[in-house]
Amino acid sequence: MRACLPTDAVASPAADDFTSTDWSAYRDRAYTAGRQVVANVRGVLEQVHARRAQSEAEGRVSAHTMQLLHETGLFRAFTPLQWGGLETDPASFYESTMLLATADASAAWVAGQINVHAFEIALMGEAMQREFWGHNPDARASSSYAPIGHTEPVEGGHVLDGTWTFSSGIDHAQWVIVGAGDRNFVVPVQDGSIDHSSWDVQGLKGTGSKSITLKRVFVPQHRTHFLRDTYEDRNPGWALNDRPLYRLSFLSLFNATPPNTAIGLAQAGLDVFLQQSRVRRAKQGTGAPVAGNPFMHLKLAEGLARVGAVRERQLRGWREAFDQACQGRMQPTPERMRMRFEAADSIAASYDTIADVWTIAGAASSSSRNPLQHIFRDLMAARNHGSAAREAAAGMYVRTLLGEEPPPFSDFGTLAYYR
Repeated sequence: MRACLPTDAVASPAADDFTSTDWSAYRDRAYTAGRQVVANVRGVLEQVHARRAQSEAEGRVSAHTMQLLHETGLFRAFTPLQWGGLETDPASFYESTMLLATADASAAWVAGQINVHAFEIALMGEAMQREFWGHNPDARASSSYAPIGHTEPVEGGHVLDGTWTFSSGIDHAQWVIVGAGDRNFVVPVQDGSIDHSSWDVQGLKGTGSKSITLKRVFVPQHRTHFLRDTYEDRNPGWALNDRPLYRLSFLSLFNATPPNTAIGLAQAGLDVFLQQSRVRRAKQGTGAPVAGNPFMHLKLAEGLARVGAVRERQLRGWREAFDQACQGRMQPTPERMRMRFEAADSIAASYDTIADVWTIAGAASSSSRNPLQHIFRDLMAARNHGSAAREAAAGMYVRTLLGEEPPPFSDFGTLAYYR
């Protein structure tokens, strides 16, 4: 097993001392841990890629790949130190998932989701954290945030009934977080029933984003994440985790996670296109090498510049956000809304890049044996995720700049305006 960095717990100050604490040692430790995870992930890419086809065939990330990623420390990136986590800086984690996506986009997608869910658990109370990580520092949660099931308040908690869909990585999770409007509930996967037939797709098939049905399942109050706690800056988890990482915006992290898979996919697609263009000859006309086609030159140059730019923007933005938190400062709303738009724009730019080169990739690109078609299918699936709604994100950003009043807080979607 690949050794991870030591995770000695860092004591948290009282909440009102957060802004006056010197977090420089914490910052340095987080970046060091993050760079080690990046290096570890880079070291397993070839092995992960070798099992990409298996993950697609099985409709879930292969067990061997999940074990490899476990050994890199990737799944502990956002897990609190006192529970055995690494608390890496977000940019290093995002770089790791970008790299991972070049080998297996589904593995990158699932790794991203699992860590964002760990971040959410870290915002909840001690009882939930202890139940989640106390006996298993490698506990994982999938999610289905759309409030499409039925919830009934009862003494001591709620009863959940219904089917929640698109829960990425649920086959490898012990818990699932399901949405219910202004709150989320954390439920043991074993309390529900996974519908393995519900996942019949062509893109990101290896994510295994299946449905789970809960039938009159009781969820105690301590397993409830009240989104208003985040809105009002009173996250109960801060009593244990009042450190810079957990002062970052949960919704910003959530929306910034899928773009890393898209960026890695686009880079992989451009690499494949470049390799194939070195030897491909046009089948029509003269049969001249496509490498001499100036139209192809422009498409490829534009694509490389576009993907490189959104990659650097994503990583730079999150380094800056983490550094601000380590200085005891919260991101102003316009900055968060800008990053929300940039996240959505990164997915769109990644998709558009491969769509552009697809039109000149030749008929062979449609072969099921050609990796380019697999990359394009995965990007089409990523482009349909809620975090990729570029128009909606642009509206949130520009309305903030124009000084318009945000919508009243009500649910998971509107929380993005606030925290």
